[in-house]
Amino acid sequence: MKTISTVVFDLGRVLVNIDFDAFPKTLGLFTPESRRPYEKRVHPLVVRHEIGQLSLDDFLDGLHSAFAGRFGRDLLRQAWDAIICEQNEAIVPLFDEVNACCRTAVLSNTSETHWEKALAIAPLLARIPVEYHFTSFQIGAAKPDRRIYEYAIRTLRSSPDAIVFIDDLEENIRGAEQCGMRGIVYRSPEQVRLELRSIGVL
Repeated sequence: MKTISTVVFDLGRVLVNIDFDAFPKTLGLFTPESRRPYEKRVHPLVVRHEIGQLSLDDFLDGLHSAFAGRFGRDLLRQAWDAIICEQNEAIVPLFDEVNACCRTAVLSNTSETHWEKALAIAPLLARIPVEYHFTSFQIGAAKPDRRIYEYAIRTLRSSPDAIVFIDDLEENIRGAEQCGMRGIVYRSPEQVRLELRSIGVL
């Protein structure tokens, strides 16, 4: 079994707690019925913003139009940033164990403002070298697009099978595995610890 050199963590629901419901709730949209008319117009804007195709201003303009001018840009920005909550304290001990014995990185589908907020509320991100902060808005591709994994592999200058990727979504793990990386679907810190031990990381 090849020795693992790097453990790459997802951001949302792994290193940082997120709440997608915070976006519509901040706008006063509390029911599925109140949200449904807007979903098809909002989702493509989010995708384009998270791969850097829309600037923040253009994204907010797009949201303003998608909601037919119902919400001001300041409220839309507040609602968008409300998705990022706080550091996942439950994973900190495990992260520190891994960081003490392996190189660590973070790979996330995220926007510039969400990333800025994550950096502000999650001190453990400062323990990862800046050059190993892999974000979709900077790279121009989002998981599970193989381009984002290939970018990380090139930057890490490592054999893919020496890299473990931890993400809460199975489709993102499959994308990593198709690029030769090893994958662990995050369910809890205890479960991830056991799986890392089984491959000799801890």
